[in-house]
Amino acid sequence: MPNHVILSALVKLRKPAPRPTPRPRRLGRSHAWHLAVPALLALLMGRPPTGRAADLPISEAAVEDAIRRAVTWIEGQRRPEGHWEPPNSNPDDRNWGGTTALAVLSLLYAGGKAQEEPLASSLNWLASQTLRGTYAYGLRAHALALVPGRTYRPQLQRDLEWLLNAVGAAGTEAAGAYDYEAAKAGRLDRWDHSNSQYAVLGVWAAADAGLPVPTSYWELVGDHWLTWQNPDGGWGYQHHEASTGSMTVAGLAALYLSLDQRYADRPREATTLVAGLERGLDWLAREYGPRNPRGADYWHYYYLYGVERVGRASGRKHFGTHDWFRAGTAQLLEDQDPTGFWKGTGLAAPLHNTAWALMFLCHGQAPMMFNKLEHGADWDQRLRDAAGLTRFVGHTFERLLNWQIVRLDSPLEDLLEAPVLYFRGESRWEFSDADVDKLRDYALRGGLIFAVAGKDEGFHKTLEDLVRRAFPDLPLRPIGREHPLLNGEVHFTIENPPLLLGIDNGVRLLMLICPRDVAEAWSRAATHGQRDDLRLGANVYLYATDKTTPRSRLQTLLITRRPTVIQRTVRVARIRYHGRWDIEPAGWSRLEAYLHNETATQVLVSSGVTFDSEELRSYSIAHITGVGAFDLTPAERRGLRGFLDGGGTLLADAAGGSAEFTRSLEAVIEETMRIAPQSLPPDSFLLTGRGLPGAVDLAGTEYRRAARAAAGGAPYPRLMAFTANGRHVVLYSPLDLSVGLLGTRVYNLRGYEPDSGLRILRNLLAYAALTTAEKGRLHRGEPVESPAGSVLDRLRVR
Repeated sequence: MPNHVILSALVKLRKPAPRPTPRPRRLGRSHAWHLAVPALLALLMGRPPTGRAADLPISEAAVEDAIRRAVTWIEGQRRPEGHWEPPNSNPDDRNWGGTTALAVLSLLYAGGKAQEEPLASSLNWLASQTLRGTYAYGLRAHALALVPGRTYRPQLQRDLEWLLNAVGAAGTEAAGAYDYEAAKAGRLDRWDHSNSQYAVLGVWAAADAGLPVPTSYWELVGDHWLTWQNPDGGWGYQHHEASTGSMTVAGLAALYLSLDQRYADRPREATTLVAGLERGLDWLAREYGPRNPRGADYWHYYYLYGVERVGRASGRKHFGTHDWFRAGTAQLLEDQDPTGFWKGTGLAAPLHNTAWALMFLCHGQAPMMFNKLEHGADWDQRLRDAAGLTRFVGHTFERLLNWQIVRLDSPLEDLLEAPVLYFRGESRWEFSDADVDKLRDYALRGGLIFAVAGKDEGFHKTLEDLVRRAFPDLPLRPIGREHPLLNGEVHFTIENPPLLLGIDNGVRLLMLICPRDVAEAWSRAATHGQRDDLRLGANVYLYATDKTTPRSRLQTLLITRRPTVIQRTVRVARIRYHGRWDIEPAGWSRLEAYLHNETATQVLVSSGVTFDSEELRSYSIAHITGVGAFDLTPAERRGLRGFLDGGGTLLADAAGGSAEFTRSLEAVIEETMRIAPQSLPPDSFLLTGRGLPGAVDLAGTEYRRAARAAAGGAPYPRLMAFTANGRHVVLYSPLDLSVGLLGTRVYNLRGYEPDSGLRILRNLLAYAALTTAEKGRLHRGEPVESPAGSVLDRLRVR
């Protein structure tokens, strides 16, 4: 039955809840919300850059090294008493405790363990201090809120109460603002946006940790920042002073917090706040730079910390044409002292700047959980769905996670930064052929597309059309309660699961469709999101990452080809047979790029060659894979025997670690060639690389989570061979190689870690490309001379 027919039939099985009497037909039809949509579309657009900020020369290794040195330096500044307060500072000063709170906060965000020394002693010292100033209270509340458990909960509650009482009261000019010290009877003689943002962050952190904060507080804060927003969209230090970068990101961060806390369950009322966010983001897009635009340069580390908060809150990868994380990181890597600190600037001491820079790097490089697709007119009807789900998953599993908005005209690299590409709609969407190609390419390169449908039949038609065009040869099936996403195997058991439909290639899901609007619960995660729907979103993420430590946003699946003079060419025929033979073809492009860079080898792959075809005669190397049992026709068996007897080498692997495929392969080869397989011994040149030109030592091979038990701690991979006439005619792996070539995490994949898989295939291809005579010498332990360009460019072995 065609996929679109199945989708239509299953969607109609849903039983919508009965509706009470007259109300707007569905979210988005009210006049206020309709007016908010154009603003919202502009608000969260992450337009691809016209300049390639992503080309800035930064790497995960460089960032990790900068973080490590910064942590070491900050820890080295700790005073014997366990704090970081400056020498000769006065405990009665309003800033007392603030420097320590900032240092502790940065170390916690860098992965410091609150229960381990010496950080535990510093937290105890901080919690025991009597504070007097807004900065100190805001920062301490933020730090204590990050500590799991109830050890510091009483002090966090007291800090929250102080911050709630310190704010300017409604009806005054300072309503919703803060000064250096607490308001007296709700009145402030002065206020500024710097104190205000740190106080609001402290209150938000306490609320995020589960302490109750009145909705009226968020109304007060949101109204304050909207009232004092400048006509150009930015904010100044006080009143309507000229807009600066540092204060504009403070204003945007405060409005996002108000949006999440105030409007999570009533988004149609957010029109005014959304418009304010739009104006602020427009200012940042126009003025963005890594060094505090239109403000004092000495506050640029303070400013970058604000940039990171806005980038994460908004989901925007770019401000204007700038990739904010790469631009800011490039500046920080350039400015960091070799010993790990960032120098003092103006009123900011080295410790302050180093803490701000450290938090920027730690937050900004945090892994992407979901990409949210901006496409149809109603793509953002659920204002904070991806943000709410990311917050829920981050809290639940104590992980620092990001999300971002992407478009289909964004580079593929942007889409591949997240393991899941999520979108939700209600009305009819149109996808161009290029759009469908981009979505298919994302899925075939290892991503999971997750589509959530609203109640409108128009979007159901969109999904039917997309499935038909993107995956015409793959079936769409309902996902039953026994699936790992629902039965508790991934993590949560979903007690009331929605209808789910999936497209898979026999090893992993490529696309998941949910006709129940689970995104409504995600948007309301800050208040009372429906638990099963939140848990399902968490399960989808864990499934897409195989429950492992996610990659940094700086890690890319794509291997960029470096300028290389090609020294040899290898041609490989990928074998087609009756069954699922074309598993993860995109993985071969990664292998080709890897061999291009590491061995100056050009690999030319032809897919769909059969054993009984004349075409196979022009190849000396063939590869076969699959996910289940299979057999060959008599003609295919004759062709296989002719290929092997004629000097060809067959490489094979069980996609996903399929035992059925391995048994079928062994049976076919044994019956065709009348020989038995053997395991390669630990001293085989295919494992050690000794004597095999272009090979590497495979000691220390790493296994995927599901394969570690089968590996038994062996230092080398388990490879098998059929040997005849003094050479290996078939080399195969009972564990997966083909799916692993993608470089992605695949749930319960019985195979090798991506780098190990590439190295294994490097050795197998290096052997397979030798001539018959060279293979014979290798097996006899004789040296194989390999002048560059002469050994591996043998296109045929005859």
